[in-house]
Amino acid sequence: MERSLFRFILRYSRRDQLRIVPFVLATMVVYYASLDLPKTIINEAIQGGRFTDGATETTWLGVEFGRLEYLFLLSGIFLGLIVLNGWLKFRINTMKGWMGERMLRRLRYVLYDYILRFPLARFRRVKGAEMASMIKDEVEPLGGFIGEALITPLFLGGQALTAMFFILYQHWALGLIAIGVVGMQAYLIPKLRKRLLVLGRERQLTARALAGRIAETVDGAAEIHANATSNYERAEIAARLGRIFKIRFALYQRKFLIKFLNNFLSQVTPFLFYTVGGYLVIMGRLDIGALVAVIAARSEEH
Repeated sequence: MERSLFRFILRYSRRDQLRIVPFVLATMVVYYASLDLPKTIINEAIQGGRFTDGATETTWLGVEFGRLEYLFLLSGIFLGLIVLNGWLKFRINTMKGWMGERMLRRLRYVLYDYILRFPLARFRRVKGAEMASMIKDEVEPLGGFIGEALITPLFLGGQALTAMFFILYQHWALGLIAIGVVGMQAYLIPKLRKRLLVLGRERQLTARALAGRIAETVDGAAEIHANATSNYERAEIAARLGRIFKIRFALYQRKFLIKFLNNFLSQVTPFLFYTVGGYLVIMGRLDIGALVAVIAARSEEH
C-alpha cells in the first residue's frame, strides 16, 4: 500500500485524471469569453458604441443587424456560453464523482487486505470496532477528496488565473487590487488551516477510540454487571465524550474564524473596485462596460 494518499491517487487514477483535463481547459476558454462578452454588450449594443455617426445597422459575419437585433444576438451568444459552461462543469463533476467512488472502493479493499495481513499478535491489540469504523466511516469522505484532489485545484486555479488575467487586461490598477487581496487570502488562510487539520485528526482518533471502547463494553457486559463497575464505565465514557466535545468546539471556532476572514476579504474587493473603478470611469480612464465585467469576474471567481 502507498504511504502517501497522493501517490495512491496518482498510481491508480492517473489515466482518469488526464481524461478530465481537456474539459477543464475548455472551461477556461468559455469562462474568458463569458467575462469579455458583457463588456461588448454594454459598450457596443446598449450604449451604441458600434452605431456611431447616426448609423442604424452594423455588420457581423457578413450579416446586417439593427441595434436591437444586435443586442439580442450578443445576449443569445452569452446565454449559449452560460449553457456550455454549465454543461462542462456538469461533465467534470460527474467524472470526478465516478472516479472518486471507484477509488474509494479500491481503497477500502486495500485496507481490508492490509488488515488480513496482520500477525496474530496484532489482532490481539486492536479492536474489531475500530477497524470496521476505519474502513466504513473514516474513509468515506476520501471518496469526494480523491475525485477533487488534482482536478479541483487545476479547475479553480485556472479559473482564478483567467479572471486575474482578464482584470489586468482591463486596467492594471484593478488587477493589482485583485492580486493583492488574493495574495492575502493565499497567505493567511493556509496558516490558519494548519491547526484545523490537527484538530480534525485528533477528532478522528478520539472517535475511533470511542468506538473501540463501546465495543469492549458490549463484549464485557457480563463482567461489568458481575463486578458492579457500571458507574466506572459511565465516568470513562463521559470523559471521552467531553474530550471529543472540546476538540469539536475548537474545530468549529477555527473553522468559522477562517470563513469570516475569507468572506471579509471577498466582500472588501467589490468595495475597492467600486471606489477605484468608479473614479477611473469618472475620469474617463475606464469605460463602464469594463468596470461591470471586472466586478462580475471577481464575483465569479469566488
